[in-house]
Amino acid sequence: MSRRLPKGGRLIDRSRPLGFSFNGREMRGYSGDTLASALLGRGQVLMGRSFKYHRPRGVVTSGPEEPNALVGLGRNGSFEPNVRATTTELFEGLEARSQNHWPSLEHDVGAINSVLSRFLPSGFYYKTFLWPRAFWKHVYEPAIRLSAGLGKPPKRRDADHYEHFNITTDILVIGGGISGIAAAFAAAETGADVLLVEQASTWGGRASVDGVRIDGLSAEEWAGTTLKSLQSMPNVRMRTRTTGVGVHDHGYVLLHERLNDHAPDHSVPRHRLWKVRAGQVVAATGAIERPLSFAGNDRPGCMLASAVRDYVVNYGVTPGERTVVLTNNDDAYRTGLALREAGLGVPAILDTRQEATGPLAKAARDGGLTVRFGCGIAGIVGRDRVERVQVCSQDGDGEVIDEIQADCVAMSGGWSPAVHLWCHAGGKLSWNDEQAHFVPDRARPPTGADGVAMMQVAGTANGAMRTDAALESAHVAGVSAGQALGMGCSGKPDRAPEGEDEVHHPMEPVWLVPA
Repeated sequence: MSRRLPKGGRLIDRSRPLGFSFNGREMRGYSGDTLASALLGRGQVLMGRSFKYHRPRGVVTSGPEEPNALVGLGRNGSFEPNVRATTTELFEGLEARSQNHWPSLEHDVGAINSVLSRFLPSGFYYKTFLWPRAFWKHVYEPAIRLSAGLGKPPKRRDADHYEHFNITTDILVIGGGISGIAAAFAAAETGADVLLVEQASTWGGRASVDGVRIDGLSAEEWAGTTLKSLQSMPNVRMRTRTTGVGVHDHGYVLLHERLNDHAPDHSVPRHRLWKVRAGQVVAATGAIERPLSFAGNDRPGCMLASAVRDYVVNYGVTPGERTVVLTNNDDAYRTGLALREAGLGVPAILDTRQEATGPLAKAARDGGLTVRFGCGIAGIVGRDRVERVQVCSQDGDGEVIDEIQADCVAMSGGWSPAVHLWCHAGGKLSWNDEQAHFVPDRARPPTGADGVAMMQVAGTANGAMRTDAALESAHVAGVSAGQALGMGCSGKPDRAPEGEDEVHHPMEPVWLVPA
């Protein structure tokens, strides 16, 4: 089961416990926790039910891409449905309720739909409830509408108030990971006015979790030093808890800032909408890890490999005592190593490839972890969460060749650049065969009214998956944005930060495990 580790958690403050409730049960977490990490720390793996069949659902990710852990937050005039537990910062007195079940999360009558799933195909109600005709309006449709949708709509007027304002800047950098920081620094060096925003409450992205080193420093140290330099520059502004939600024509960008979701106060605005006019936009929005498809991968306990190590390293929480890692790339080996370092069990790393010769795979084998090549997961045993993992040959027909006792699966299908804002602005994509993902096509960028490119892309969002390549890409993007506005270099060092990274064995484009 999930639990709080006795030590660790780079983002939490164990000296500041916080009380909160989930489905009426009083729990405790720590300052710096998200709702998801606090729930996992209290052993709460089941966090919701699926929409139609009411299957059990647990957390899958550690960020804004979370599909399952959606809760109703607050009460009365402060109630909000469908809030992601993975991005909700914990505060004293937080009240959360899971959704889409009755009478309780653990005992849901609607779960009968899962048993009857073969009789409930998509759109079955349009072909089934036809007689008697008068029943559709007065009986069938009201019942169907009552069960439709996720979450409950608020019943009272919103107790909070909001604000918006207009602002102009030379260069807007969206994303405060190491690439965004490097791009902002390079842009600021050209003399341009720079606005740097990050959707999380902390800077640096996931580089600190992955043990990245930059210019001889840890990623956390490098980010702290560079941020201090940015803060000292009069031409730079920085905001956390601020998300880029849309890039429109003529450099018009919308930002959504969460002012006090982490510390509710009805006397001040809750959210702020920024209406930004930017001469150039730099998207340093990172990448999103892809899952792998296998039977039962929707069970609570099946998570992205990056999310598992985020919870272990950032929050001192383990999603399970025995974690099986399933991967088609080298990056997931970091999760096995992080779990081993935390003293947790890793019965096996199942690699769908026939070999992996990179230093991460070697470190895992040298550290005593069992690596099984050419293997996948045929299925998951366990109704409400992972209990056992059935192993199969990736090149076979899905026949079970082994069964492993485990309560967590960390899966990784590689990474895809977060290209949403690039595409929203009209930028085109091209296919990268080596990494099996789409990347921004620099030859077909979003353009302004004058036909000139108005957007740059940096770091892993540009398909640069190695640290050194990501930082070089970020530096080039920042300098290019300044030069596009006619800015010059101030004469200060103009080299890109140097990242230290492992050489990875090529990933294998495998998304489906035979079953």
